[in-house]
Amino acid sequence: MPKKKVPLFKVAREVLKYTFICWPTATSFYLLIGVTLGVLTGLSVWVMQFAFDSVTELAAGGRTMEAAILPVILLIVFLTSQEAVIALYTYYMNTIEARMHGFMSRKVAEKTAKLEPVLFEDPQMLDDINKASEGTSQAFGVGNTIISATTLYLPYIIIIAIYLYNLIPLLTLVILLTFATKMVALVVRSKLYMDLEEQSAPLRRKRLFYEDAMIGRQYFKETRQLGIFGFFKGKYMTSVHLLNRETWKADARAATFDLITEILNGINDVIILYLLFHSLQNGWITVGAFAAVLASVNELSDMIEELISDHFTVVAEDLGKISYLIKLFDLPEKTGEDREVNWRGTVEFERVSFSYPNAQHPSIDDVSLSIKNGETVAIVGENGAGKSTFTKLLLGLYEPTSGEIKVDGHAISTVSPEKLYKGVSAVFQYYQRYQLTLEENIRISDSGGEADLVPLMEQAGVDWESRSYPEGTETMLSREFGGIDLSGGQWQRVSIARGLYRLHDLIVLDEPTAAIDPLEESRLYEKFAEISKDKTSVIVTHRLGSAKIADKIVVLDKGKVVETGTHQELLANKGQYSEMYESQSSWYMN
Repeated sequence: MPKKKVPLFKVAREVLKYTFICWPTATSFYLLIGVTLGVLTGLSVWVMQFAFDSVTELAAGGRTMEAAILPVILLIVFLTSQEAVIALYTYYMNTIEARMHGFMSRKVAEKTAKLEPVLFEDPQMLDDINKASEGTSQAFGVGNTIISATTLYLPYIIIIAIYLYNLIPLLTLVILLTFATKMVALVVRSKLYMDLEEQSAPLRRKRLFYEDAMIGRQYFKETRQLGIFGFFKGKYMTSVHLLNRETWKADARAATFDLITEILNGINDVIILYLLFHSLQNGWITVGAFAAVLASVNELSDMIEELISDHFTVVAEDLGKISYLIKLFDLPEKTGEDREVNWRGTVEFERVSFSYPNAQHPSIDDVSLSIKNGETVAIVGENGAGKSTFTKLLLGLYEPTSGEIKVDGHAISTVSPEKLYKGVSAVFQYYQRYQLTLEENIRISDSGGEADLVPLMEQAGVDWESRSYPEGTETMLSREFGGIDLSGGQWQRVSIARGLYRLHDLIVLDEPTAAIDPLEESRLYEKFAEISKDKTSVIVTHRLGSAKIADKIVVLDKGKVVETGTHQELLANKGQYSEMYESQSSWYMN
């Protein structure tokens, strides 16, 4: 993400916009309630003075009981109404906050789904997205601060300022000084916690990983078996210590400025009391005005403290996360022309090169080849040769750094993701284990589909009628949700069935059989060759025996195409493919 800081005005504008989009009716009503509460609270000081003066005159014999009781009743009505409006205000605030959190979380998910997939290869981008996700729960806090400050606090402060100025003009200046000192402290806190967010995001991501490595379901078997719990515990405690240390530094500095602010505010309070007693002694204000001013000054001080401590300070601490949220929404999305891609046409790589973010060398280097319709192509090579990167370029997940990929004579870099991914399917080595039923796991790309799953599951080797699936296709594949768990090989078969189920003219199998024994792999690939007739297929495999079913084999080495041909042709060439094949054959013979 861009390093440039987001202006505070833009953060406020964007958060307010999303607050209204989230729930326009409730937010508008919330604004109205805020104004009502601010005006009621402000006017209550006049009513309070009226009531106090009436009671004072009653005690001095200058007013009858009947004349004194009306102002007191009016004060009670004001205070009761104020409490009722506060309850309504709090209800809407909590309700809108809950909905806003869900709304912003969905917006982040939708936005990240539209970003260039290659961005997720950049660790800095992962940190930035983590910061943005942290900001979803604080987004309403910023919007609520702006709403509260303008609809509740501002009307109240204006009314009180007018009241105080009419009584003792100097009091208004003292109140402004109180507000100014607290605002200075707020600016300092804002800078401290924005810097803290910059430093803590990578530490927080490490801490979460180490925690998962210790107790996560995905890791616990290997962690216990290898006896490395202590290793990750040490890493976890170090990351927690570093995170706490950075947080403590920021908190300590913020507390220092808070202490200075409180000392200055104490001096202001002494000045206010002096002005009140001096004015009362000289007869410039009544006893009722004295009591009302004292009460209102205390309430005003509490309101300013609430505005700054409960709103502005929270915003200052969370502004860094909210800024990353806005930066995320501003990132360019993967877009393109809304036109169909004819995946039945020839796929052509024209001098294609690709480098990952911050990489020193290209993963794919000046590759030119063609894949004809209905052809089965195997991509082979040593680890790190660029096989998986090649498939991601072919599927349109990544765009070439240079060169062009064409399908049926048209460049795919200008096509929208929705149209580009239509008609293609893939099964990756690192498949997903969705905590859904067996049927949902397979139909996930078209949940409303009605195609018969039985032949497809048989082709993929999913033994859905066995005891492994006690409820057949309705078996929940998650122990956490009252179901069962599968072995690695069983999960791979489910992922293959999921890939085959999706309607496609091109399918990519990127080493999806790594957890399946060689004999079962050969059977699966033979089945795959049968059901993939008239469809373009690309197979990535490290077991060269499985590559024999391909019409063409492409050998990659350090991102370059070093050999192309059939199995027999490449063996006859006595090149890199022949060496790898003979090496693997010796494993099985020995």
